[in-house]
Formats: sequence, structure tokens, C-alpha cells
Amino acid sequence: MSLEEKVSERVKLKVSVRDSGIGMTPEQTACLFQAFSQADTSTSRKYGGTGLGLSISKRLVELMGGEIWVDSKYGLGSTFLFTAWFGIGSPEPEHKCFIPDLAGVRALVIDDNTQAREILTDALRVFALRVDSVSSGEDAVQEIAAADSQDPYRLVLMDWHMPGMDGLEASRIIKRDNRLQHVPKIVMVTAFGREDVRTKAEEIGIDGYLLKPVNSSVLYDILVDLFGTPGLEAHLSRVKKDDTHVHDATGIRILLVEDNEMNQQVATELLQSAGAIVTVANHGGEAVKILTAGDQAPPFDVVFMDLQMPEMDGYTAARLIRAEPHLQGLPIIAMTAHALVEEYQRCLDAGMNDHVSKPIDPEALFLTLLRWAKPWREQAVESQATPIKAANDAILPEIAGVNQADGLKRVVGNKRLYRDLLVQFAAKQDNAAVRISTALEDGDLKLAERIAHTVKGVAGNLGIGQVFAAAEKLERAIHDAEAVDPVLLEGLTQVLSRQVQAIRQAMSEVTPDHQADDKRANNYDARAASEAIACLRALLESSDGDAVDAFLAVRNILGGTVERSRLDVLSRAISDFDFEKALLRLDEVAECVYPQQGRD
Repeated sequence: MSLEEKVSERVKLKVSVRDSGIGMTPEQTACLFQAFSQADTSTSRKYGGTGLGLSISKRLVELMGGEIWVDSKYGLGSTFLFTAWFGIGSPEPEHKCFIPDLAGVRALVIDDNTQAREILTDALRVFALRVDSVSSGEDAVQEIAAADSQDPYRLVLMDWHMPGMDGLEASRIIKRDNRLQHVPKIVMVTAFGREDVRTKAEEIGIDGYLLKPVNSSVLYDILVDLFGTPGLEAHLSRVKKDDTHVHDATGIRILLVEDNEMNQQVATELLQSAGAIVTVANHGGEAVKILTAGDQAPPFDVVFMDLQMPEMDGYTAARLIRAEPHLQGLPIIAMTAHALVEEYQRCLDAGMNDHVSKPIDPEALFLTLLRWAKPWREQAVESQATPIKAANDAILPEIAGVNQADGLKRVVGNKRLYRDLLVQFAAKQDNAAVRISTALEDGDLKLAERIAHTVKGVAGNLGIGQVFAAAEKLERAIHDAEAVDPVLLEGLTQVLSRQVQAIRQAMSEVTPDHQADDKRANNYDARAASEAIACLRALLESSDGDAVDAFLAVRNILGGTVERSRLDVLSRAISDFDFEKALLRLDEVAECVYPQQGRD
């Protein structure tokens, strides 16, 4: 069993089962998962069964959002494999220790035996640690001393019995090295269960002790002991009166590199709500330009880097950033929708320090952020933190297929922003399946994959689960360069169409109707209208995202006075952040209200 992917509160597992039976030919495997199919069809067959089992298994796996297949060679046996999505259970309340995500933590393995060194290295990499290895105590001391102070070794697995400088002596030197700003936690590893070695290790200040052979379960336990924080769950679960979690990122300067406007809004709102100062770059090339302007360290504490972007992707951007000497120590955190070990390794190879998964999990996001940057507590910092602008009184209707609790968590409870994002989703992703189909017909697999990736990411952040699952499945098929099954594209088309229709229907029910428009027309306030239009115009001219809220005020005042179609066109332009077009449409609205004065 292996972890294929982790998304928010679900994981995709891959399970394989191998047998040493008769094996099968390609012709036999082709119909294997059909009911009442037998590989051995003779009347005296040795291997019995009704043929229903694999057919039932196939249906169960598909219901769990996975796939099932077989690798087989005639006469050599078969390996059956399947994937499936599972929910992650809630932790038991009596658990007192929390182990943080150790992805990206730097570790060093020291053992003179090559095979033992490789086994320990691989065992740590299962937990997504960045692992180096050396073969002697002398090399270990030099390697740790030479490590970058901003990216030190935090964990050392030290073999005791080595020629030359043994593990005890090497550990003593490391623990007493005053030049080290960060002394790593050292775990002594030995095949000898000698109490005298344990006693000496404890005198030196060794943090843990392991007996060979080391298995994953024992290694996990030692990681919990070393890096777990008692009572941290209680800290993380502190909530305000409005049930939103409390996070502190006061003054942390963040460069957010993300090409999708809706994802930008979600991440920015979440980070700014905790006091962070956020600057947005729309793609990797823009981020490189911002960071490499001059030879001084840029005014950022950390970079959140999306991976799949047009013009320049995150991998290329990270490599170019790391090529600059003054940017070597700047933490870069990948934002990836594929929580795969292979992709995480690609991030590390490109020079990134850590990663967070999309859709964004606020707890994981802030845990990762605070691993690389700390709040500015000692001085006053002008933060861009913004209150939830009277947004919790916004009308948010129930919508089939939308997990509002999940989506609201990512925008810190801002109902108005969340409602606007749902409207934007319906407007911008309505024809996504058509665009994917066109790209596939043109042979542009890269574009088709990117569109599917965008739909998946946005749907995941908004809690639109069925669209997320359909887009994820289609994206994976395109990425694997398979002949894309038309059923997958049709599946996304249907679920996306239903979801867009459901959002529009629900939103139309809370949009002022014609009777309300007529009522407002009878109570029309010319002065209030003039002030609202002037406010909206000023925000549009400065490309301010608050124009979304200002438009609502204009619509409430002008409903029944201006044709609804004109207001709808203005609304779409603002939702698309096409402020230039929105200004033109606002002028047309103003002409309807003040035909003699126009923009005055």
C-alpha cells in the first residue's frame, strides 16, 4: 500500500496484491473484470469461482473514485492493483502530542555500512524529509558544521560502531560545537543492545536511541517523541466567537505566486486575516522579476509558489531564484495540487524548501508558514490585515454540491467574498469542458491539462467536491498522456453544467427581484446614487478589489431605475477584474441615471 495523493481531508491510496498463479494472456486480462469471465475456461479447471468477484470489486473501486487493473504474464502470476479515495479520520481527543508535518525537514544519516545507510535514508524519505548521508563520524561533523544556518540539519541518525571516530565521539563534538546556531537532535542507532553505550549516549545529551533493524513504526515513534509538541492541538483549536481559527502571522511579508485570480483571492484573504503582508505575482516570470530587481535581499520573508502556471512555471522560477546568490536563503514553499512523493522531490530538486497541498488547508498552511517565518512581535508593523467587511451578514443560500463549511474555512468566514467567488466560478468555468475538448482536438495536451488543473484547484478551494473529483480524474488521464476516455470528459461536462446551474439558480433567488426593483424605484435617492457611483468609479480607477462590494451598493440603489441587463454586464466585468471595461459600463449606467450630466 502506498500514498498516491493527499487533498485536504482525503487521501488516495494505491494497493497491490500479487499472486503466483497461472497468470494470464493479454486477451484474458482484457475481459477479466466483466462478470462471469474466467481465465481458465476448461471443464476440469483447477481454479474455480463464479467470476463475479472482480466485477464487484471494479464497481466498488469506481464508487470510491478509483481505478482497478492487473499486470500479468502467462505462467508467471499476476499483480492486481487498485486506487481509491478515503477520508481521514479525526484525531482521538485523548491524544496529547501533535507531530507536525516534517516534509522538508533536513536530516543526516551516518553509517559506515552502505546498505544500512540506504535503508535508513529511504525510511526517513517515506516521511518526506530531505535526507543526506555520510559514511563516517569525521564527515558528519564537517557536514553539519558546513550546513547553511538558514537551512540546518534538524535530525541526525548516528551509527554507534564505526571505524575511526565512532558515533559517541562524533555526537559529543556536534553537541558541544558553539559555532552551530541550531544543534540537531541526535538519535543513536546500534545493533548492540548494550546498556553502557546507552548510558554514555545519555551523558552526552543524545536525544533518542534506536536498535537495528529499524522499522517504519519505530522510526515514526521516535519522530513523535522528538518533534511532537504536547498540547499543541489545544493551541491550534483555539477559536474566536465566530468559530474561525486564530492564527498569528503578523507582519510576515509574503510573495504569493499564483496565476488564477480566484485562488489569489482565497490565499490572500486567508493570509491577510492573520496579519501577513501579501504581494501577488501572476506567474513565475513576474516573481523572478520582482525578486531579482537589484542585488539586495528582497523585502519578503517567504515565497508561496504555485507550480503549474503559464509563461513560467514554479519549477523554472525556483531554479532562477536560487541561481541568485542573495536569494539562496529565501524560503520557497511550493503550492501543489498533487501531494505525490515524486512531485515533492521535484520541488526539492528545483530549490524549494517545503510544500503545502491544494485545496488550501488553513491549519497546514499556517503550520508550514510558521516553520519558515515568525511573526514580527517586537515592532509595530503596518499590516494589510482586513476585517471581514460586514460580510457575515451577506445572504448565502444553500447550494447542492457545495460544501460551504469547507469553502468558508478557506476565506476565514467571509460570506460575501465566498458568495462572489461562487458567482465567479459559475461565470468563468462554465465552458471549461468545451475549452478542454478544443485543446485536445488541437493536440495541445499541456493546455488541456492546465485548464483541468485550474478547474480542479478552484473547485477544491470552494468546496465543490464533485467537480473537483471529475476534474482531477480528467487531469490525471491527460497528464499520463493516455488516449483520454471520452467518458471522463463527458463526466466533467455534466457535473460542471449541473453545478453551474445550481449556483446560478441559488444566487438568482437571493438577487433582488423585479418587485423589489420597483419598490426601490419609488424610493429612489439621487444623492445616494451619485455618491455610490462616484465611490465605485474611484475604486475601479485604482483597480481596487473592493469594487465588488461597492457595486452591490450601486445595484441596491439603482435597481428598478436602470435596466437589469446593464447592471449584469457591469457586474460581470467587475467579477472578471476587467476594470477598464467596467469603467465604460459604469459610464453607460451613469448616462441612464443622469442623461444630461453623464459622468458628472
